Amino acid sequence: MENSNKYRVTQVTDSGERKVSRMSELELQKLRAKRLQKIRKDELGLTQKLLADAVGVKLRTLQDWEIGRSPMPKAIEILMNLMREMPNIKEKLLSESK
Repeated sequence: MENSNKYRVTQVTDSGERKVSRMSELELQKLRAKRLQKIRKDELGLTQKLLADAVGVKLRTLQDWEIGRSPMPKAIEILMNLMREMPNIKEKLLSESK
């Protein structure tokens, strides 16, 4: 019963292969944090400071989310996905936070 507190996770590699593994809640949180950091940097092109200011949190809070020290609220994850899908939302949010 050692896997009872593990989650089954399917990851897709860059080559398209599916990799199934079991992760603890902490491992899953860190994986999610890494993915959200990649979205912020690579897809949204935002610095930690810009995103922290835009969503109204301290820089340290955002850093804690990105290293998996504390979970990022689902609302922030949804907002980041909306900013990816609708650039006008990203621009409005950034302009409002100045």
